[in-house]
This record gives sequence, structure tokens and C-alpha cells, in this order.
Amino acid sequence: MNRHTGIDDLVRGVPRRAFLRLACAAGLALAAAGPLAAQTPAAQTPTAQTPAAQAPGGALPIFDAHIHYSHDAWDVVPTAAVIALMRQAGLRRALVSSSDDEGTQRLLAAAPDLVIPSLRPYRRRGELQTWMHDPDVARHVEDRLARHRYAAIGEFHLYGADADLPVPRRLVQLARDNRLVLHAHSDADAVERIFRQDPGARVLWAHAGFDRPENVRALLQRHRTLWADLAFRSEHGAGGRVDPAWRELFAAFPDRFMVGTDTFTPERLHYIPEHAAWSRAWLADLPAALAERIAWRNAEALLLPAWEANRARGDTPTADPCAQLPAGSERIDSDGAAIVWHTEPAQVTVGSPFAIVAAVCPLGQAKGAEVRSLAIDATMPEHRHGMNYVPQVRRMPDGRWRAEGLLFHMPGRWAIVFEAQVDGHRELLSRLLMVR
Repeated sequence: MNRHTGIDDLVRGVPRRAFLRLACAAGLALAAAGPLAAQTPAAQTPTAQTPAAQAPGGALPIFDAHIHYSHDAWDVVPTAAVIALMRQAGLRRALVSSSDDEGTQRLLAAAPDLVIPSLRPYRRRGELQTWMHDPDVARHVEDRLARHRYAAIGEFHLYGADADLPVPRRLVQLARDNRLVLHAHSDADAVERIFRQDPGARVLWAHAGFDRPENVRALLQRHRTLWADLAFRSEHGAGGRVDPAWRELFAAFPDRFMVGTDTFTPERLHYIPEHAAWSRAWLADLPAALAERIAWRNAEALLLPAWEANRARGDTPTADPCAQLPAGSERIDSDGAAIVWHTEPAQVTVGSPFAIVAAVCPLGQAKGAEVRSLAIDATMPEHRHGMNYVPQVRRMPDGRWRAEGLLFHMPGRWAIVFEAQVDGHRELLSRLLMVR
């Protein structure tokens, strides 16, 4: 199956048919919008302190639902300059995701009134074709969710049957558990698979899948919780006129579309004001109420409640889980980490499955470091053998770990063994249990 690999790498590794489609879209967008803002004299760039949510000259506000500020952009376009460009564009708000997430956190800290954060699973450029096969990606997302608040997970690139791999499935589960939107750069097949995993998922379909209006219509008809951004495509409004097929689609689904720039390279950050101006031009060819929905109301209705609900849970997602010892829990210490854990149910018996919930807290020089993974197992020291089952360990939204599938098949003395990877070091901790 031919699949375009996404815009992040633009040319490298993109199949020819998809690259021609993207190149055509880029050419149309640039032709319609005029010169890039990067060519604007520096004296015309506003300061980062310009008031938020003020469109120039009372123009239509824009919610840009597709902004990236990845690691290779930080030195090229400093944080203050990016915020200034957003304010110059008259953005009401912007959905921001980055590779890695640090770029998003920088923009959020600089302009919390403007930025709504989304968690991209990529830690660096070049992962968009491999992330779905890398278990460390799921652990990375779990760690960031434990540290920060978001409105969405994505943008991520995912096609066809890859959506059913364990790592993407874990992201769908995390979005459900944390009530987050999924921002998917995907084909229709992958979108369908996401909804089969979670029929209640809220999916923002990046670029409307680069698909034709009739195919977009079919998916919107099947899924009430599917929205589409129009980032990095222009055929719907070339020359300031709305294409008839797209006009019918916008009218049929007035609450499902939104606009976005897609700053997939550092240079495209300068294009944010130009894209906003171009969007206002073609939106002016629609009825005012519909134009306003696509410009900002739809994005705000979808993303702002998710952001406010998660942000309301607190700026610090988790306090030190090892500071107190809840009833029924036990604490184990080593030089580099402490573990507070308990079993569910509290009374473990032979032949009955049970779970372990554990919090890992780095100590000493490792205090504050990232806990990358936790393995939990059990052995019988006298008999020198372990369980007949391999526990499944996952990180929960609150940062703790849960191991399921444990079972003691015979009575005697068992050793629960915890192996934590903390800041690149291994910490081994254990506790003996007498099971009858």
C-alpha cells in the first residue's frame, strides 16, 4: 500500500505520489498567501508583549490548530519571536505540539493565554516512521503525562494496520484515560481502526487526511467525534474562493472543521501571519457564522474544554508519592530509589491472581530524575524458580506503576523483586512475603 510519510521530513523518504500532492498543496498555499513573513523587515515584527487574541484591525480571529515548535527551531526562531508572530497573526489560540515536548512547554510558559499544549510522542525528528514500533515511546508519553497537563496527544503519523500495534493502542488508551483528543496524521483506514479500539475517542484528523471531500464526508458521517484540520492544504480555498465540493462539505458539517498552519520546519513559523491572512480571505467567501466556526469556534469548542479540565487537575500533576505511606502500603529503600507499593487485593493467596501498584521515587543524586521503566517479578529463593506467568507492567496517568497477571502457584516464601531504570541506572529492590 502506498502511503505518504508525513510532512515532517518533507522530501526524505516520502513516496513520489504523496510528495507531489504535498508540493502541489504548498505551491497553491504560497501563491494564494503571497510572500512569506520571513521576508518581512524586522522592524515590522511586533514584540512578545502585544495583547493576545486581538486580530489586526478587528479582523476575524483565528485558532491555529496545527503549530509545531521542535528542537531544531529554538535557536532559529526564539520563543519570544514565535509568540510575537502568533500575536501579529491575530491568533485567538494555538494548539502546539513539538519534537520534543520541551518546545511546547517553552511556548506555554511564555504565553499561557495563547497556547494549548498537545503531547507529541516524538522525542526528536526522524521518529515519525518508527515510533509505533518503539515501546520506549509509550513510556515517554506516560512520563510526560505524569509531569505536565495537555489537551491532546499528537500530532502523530500513523497509517493502516500500524494503528493496531501495541504502542499506538497504548496511546489510544492513554487518551481515553486522561480525556484527551487524539491528533492523528493518518489515512482513513487508521482512523477507522482507532475508533474500533475506542468508539468514544475524539479524533482531530490532521490535514483531513489529504483526502478528497467525498471521502472526508464519508468518515464524518460515520463518526460523530471526528474533526478535521485543513493544515497544509489549499484546494478548498484557492484564490480566495471556496471550492464548491468543499463548500457543500463545510455546510453539511459546520462544527467539524478548523484551520492550521503546520510549522513542520523552523522557517514555516514565519508563515503563521501569512496563513492567517490567507485563511481570512477564503473564509470571507462563506456565510459569516460558518466562517467564524471554522476560523476559531470549532477548535475552541473541542480543545479548550479538554485543556481546562486537565489543567484544573493542578499544575503539578503528582506530589511526591513516597512522602506518605497510605494504609496497606509498604516502603522499600535503596541508595538511589524508594518504592511504595501494595497488592490488590491486600491479602494474597496461593492460586489467586493479584496486582501490584507501586510508586518509584528517585533518591540522593538521582532525586528528580526520570523513571524510565519498572519491571516487577517474583521468585522463591529456596526453590530457585519464579512464577509461571509474566506480569504486564504499565504506567498509570498519576505516575504510579501497575503490574497485573501475578500469581503464586505454591505456598512458601516468595521474594517480590522491583527493577527500576532511573536516570540510566538500574535500581534493584525486593521484599520477602510468606504465602500460605
